[in-house]
Amino acid sequence: MEHVKAMLAALRVNYLNDLLGHVDEIEGAVLDLDRIGFDADIVQELFRRVHSLKGSAGTYGLNVVSDVCHPFEDLISDFLEQKQLTKQLFIDFSLRYIDLLHRVCNAYSNNEEPEHEIQPLLHQLRVEASNKTHSVLVVENSDVVVGMLRESLLNFGYRIEVVHDGYVALGRLLAEPFDLLVTALETKRLNGIATISALQKSQSRMNKTMTILLSSTELNPAQHQADFTLVKNAKLKANFLEAIQVIDQQLRAQAKIKNKN
Repeated sequence: MEHVKAMLAALRVNYLNDLLGHVDEIEGAVLDLDRIGFDADIVQELFRRVHSLKGSAGTYGLNVVSDVCHPFEDLISDFLEQKQLTKQLFIDFSLRYIDLLHRVCNAYSNNEEPEHEIQPLLHQLRVEASNKTHSVLVVENSDVVVGMLRESLLNFGYRIEVVHDGYVALGRLLAEPFDLLVTALETKRLNGIATISALQKSQSRMNKTMTILLSSTELNPAQHQADFTLVKNAKLKANFLEAIQVIDQQLRAQAKIKNKN
C-alpha cells in the first residue's frame, strides 16, 4: 500500500513538472489567434488542449485547475459558435484564464492549496466573461445527465457550473451567488438533501437559491426541503424543462422587484 502511495505521489510530481509547459502551449495558441485572427482549426485545438488539461488535472486531484478549465472551455465554445464575442474580448478573457492557471500551477508546485485565493477571482472572471442572465450549479456524476441538463439550461440563458462533490458544492454556494442549484441525491461527501438543507439555513428569503433534487426513486416531501424533486427516468428531460420554466418565471419576477427597489 505504501509503495502504491509513493508511486502515485511520484506521478503527481512528474505531472506538476509538465503542467506549466501545457499551460504555456495553451497561451501560445491564444497569442497565435491574436496575431493572425480567427482560425477555426486553432480554436478547436485550443479547446482540445483545455479539455485535456481539465481531465488530466482532475485525475491527479488538482481540482482547482479543472475549476478554471471548465469556464475557459465554455468561453472557447462561445467563440467558436460566434455568440456575440469579439476576437479581442476572447483574447483578453482567455489570457486572464491563463493567468489564473499559472497562479494555480505555481501554488500546487509549492505544495499550497490555491482554492481560497483563486475561487473569488475565478467567480469574478466568469461573471465578466459570460453574457448569461442566470447562474446554476449542477452537482451530478453522470455525464449523460449533465449533458441533458446543460442543453436545457443553455436555452434559458443560464451560466452553468458543474461539480461532482457535495461538500465542494456547498463551499461554492456559500461563497458565490447562484440562482439555481441542481443536485443529485447521492453525491460525494455530502448528499443532495444535506447540501440543500445547509444552503437554505444560510440564506435569507430575499436571496434564496432555487433548488432541484434529482433522485433515482420518488421521495417523500417530508424527507427534503428542495423546491422541486425529479426522478431520473425517461421523463426526466420533459419534467426538468417544466421545472425550469416555472423557476425562470419566478426569477424574472424577483428581478423586477429588485429593479423597482
